[in-house]
Order: sequence, then structure tokens, then C-alpha cells
Amino acid sequence: MKKVIGILTVAVVLSQVQAFADIYNTALTSGSAAGSYSFSNQNFMPANAPAYTRFYDFDLTNITANFKPLSEREEKNLSGTIKEIYKKTKKIQKYISENNYEKAIKEDNDFLPTHIQYYNYSLNKDNYRSAMNEIISIKRINSMDKILNDDIISYKLGMLYYLNNNYQGALTYLTRYENTHNPSEENLWFALSDIYFNLNNYEQSVNYAKRIPSTSINYTPSLEILFNDYYNLKNIEEAAKCAKELVRRNPNAHNYIRLAATDNSDDNQKLQMLNHARTLSLDNQDYTNLMRADAGIARIEQKKIDAAVANLSGFVEKPDWEKISAQVSAITEPIELSKRQQNFFQAANNCIQKYSNQDLVKCFEYVNKEEASITNNRLNEYRKEYEAKMQEEELLLRQREFLERTYYNRLYMDEFFYMRQPYQYFYRNMW
Repeated sequence: MKKVIGILTVAVVLSQVQAFADIYNTALTSGSAAGSYSFSNQNFMPANAPAYTRFYDFDLTNITANFKPLSEREEKNLSGTIKEIYKKTKKIQKYISENNYEKAIKEDNDFLPTHIQYYNYSLNKDNYRSAMNEIISIKRINSMDKILNDDIISYKLGMLYYLNNNYQGALTYLTRYENTHNPSEENLWFALSDIYFNLNNYEQSVNYAKRIPSTSINYTPSLEILFNDYYNLKNIEEAAKCAKELVRRNPNAHNYIRLAATDNSDDNQKLQMLNHARTLSLDNQDYTNLMRADAGIARIEQKKIDAAVANLSGFVEKPDWEKISAQVSAITEPIELSKRQQNFFQAANNCIQKYSNQDLVKCFEYVNKEEASITNNRLNEYRKEYEAKMQEEELLLRQREFLERTYYNRLYMDEFFYMRQPYQYFYRNMW
């Protein structure tokens, strides 16, 4: 399931000013439950901040650092250490402007703005692995520079652990913020619900997914998680409620399949849902859900054949789609297999509707004979295709071996000729 949530833009601002430590600590607990965190909206820069901060505009909420180049006159007026710092900063920013972060970091591995800009560059490229590595570096350097708020860094680090499927690492950071009452709490609840689902803790997953209101952009994907939670908990009734709402909000093939799997409708109604899902899958070339829909259709249609055979006396070779599928599914494209399944059950149903007793037995025998012929033809086609491919590969291998032999033979002759030249020259001049 694709996780489409804007989880890395926490609309809060935190203060990391040592001089305002008491105010900051008070803000952590005010307006929320005892012991919980509440993000402050102040955007102060510490009075004892590193000298490079005067050359950047920092967004402490979104963790960005925009370089503010000085004019030539301003640069000339710098002196001493601050001038050297600006020269180094300008050199680093030149590398960054060329997206050469390797050189920028090599220039100063502990220069915070470099890692902040590389972090944002990685996010823009959807490179969450690199972004996570950079936020770890930011957290380490910020523990010394104390420019950013560690709560925001930790929150974003937890989200990046989540995006990189490191669920235990994500929980280490994210659970401390579950009661923060910050503007991104719906994203946090969604992330925690998905994390607990992937850790097979379905009860906890339900707990967080149910917190997301129906007005949230995360509500529909949270319903998908809830469906999976309830289905794994064998709470089919609640799973069906989720499936119905999913179909209402997003009537795609997968949601119709979910509804057919959990709704208490009869087989005919479920068959209608699955056939609709099959049509949607074919229209969208969604082969995964096409195979899911066909599997559900086959279970219901096969039950009709089994019931008809049960009412017959004597030996009957039952038409069995599962056996046919097992022979050819691995060598047949999904659309072709789906069409063959449809034709198979249509033929079997025609037998059931038109005949009874021994006539039905004969009709089933005919269906089996036709299917056996189709299967044999398909297997023969595949065998010929396979043999032709093997012959082609063998021919290519022989050509490659011939070229290699030719190359080494020519190389040997060239070396032999080269070795003979000096002697010929020597003998000619000697005589």
C-alpha cells in the first residue's frame, strides 16, 4: 500500500535558546496532558549561536538553511576569524550550488548548513535513505551547535525511520509525540497505525487509525489499514464496514474485492462485485487485482460445479479449474488466463443449465476434453518457444566463443610477429 502522506512538514516552531530554558520547559507541559509535550511557536536564535549563522536564514520548523551572500563591500569589511569563516562558507555554498555535496561535506564534515541543505535535497529527490542519514548527522551536530530544536529533529527522524521501513526505530522516536497536540498529529497517528500493522500489532494499529477524522486527507488510507487490521483480527463485521466505506469513497477493483471477501451477501451478489472488479482491473491493466478477482470468481463458480457433480451417480470426472490453472498459470499471461477461466466456467455453467443425469456427465466429459486439448497445445507452444530460446542462446554463446578465440589467435599472431621483427632486422643488417 502506497503511503501518501505529507509527514515531513511539521507546522510548528520550537525554541532551543538556552536563555529561555525555563519558558521552553513550561511550554512543553502547558496546554496538554501532564508529562506530554506541546510545541512552542517561538523562533529564536541563540545569542551564543555559531558565527556562521549570520550568513544564513534558518527555518527552525522545516529545517532549512538559505545562504545570504554578502556584497563585495560587506565582505571587505569583515576581518579576522569571521572573514575566514565566510570564505569557507562561500566555498562550501559553491559546491552545494553545483550539487556536489561530497566536496561540500569533505570541506567541513561538521558544518550544519551543509547537512541541512543535503537533507532537503534528498527529500526533494524522494531519497529517504539519504535524508535519514542526513537528519542523523544534523541531530549529532546540533547537539553541539544548538541551533535547531531537538524535538523537531527527533520527530522528523522518526518519520524517516518509518519511510525506510525501520519500524522499531520509528517507534523509538514517534511514540513520545503521540499526545503533543501539534498540527501534524493526524500524520503521526497514521504513521503509528501503519507501523503497528507492519509489526502485526493489530490492536494498537486500530487504536491509532480510529483517531483520524473523516475530514482528514489520511482518512481513506487509514480505512485501508483498519480493514487489514480487522481482517487479521478475524473481525469480519468491522472489516466489511471499512470495505463498504472504501467502495463509496474510492470504487476501485481492490475495494470491490475487499467488500466481496467480507460482506455477508450471497454468492450471486459477491459474484457481481468480483466481476465488476475484474472489469475495472482489465480497463486499468491492473493485473494484480485481476488475479485476485479471478481467484474469488473461481471459488464461487467452482462451488456450482461441485454441487452439480454431487447430485450425479456413478463415476464423474469433475471439471476442475484449480487443476487446469496449476498446469498453465506459470506460462500464461494474466489476461489470457483470465479469458480462459471465463470461457471454462461459461461452458461448465451451460452444461449445468441444459443437462442432467448422464447427459450432464457427457457434457462435463466434453468440457474436460476441450480443456485438455487447449492445455496440451499451450504446453507444446511453450516447449517450442523454450527450445527456440535455448537454441538462440546457444548460438549467441558459440558466436561469443568464436570471437574470443579469434581475438586471442590474432593477439598471439600479433605478438609473434612483433617478436620476430627485431631478429629479422638484425639478420638483414648483419649480412
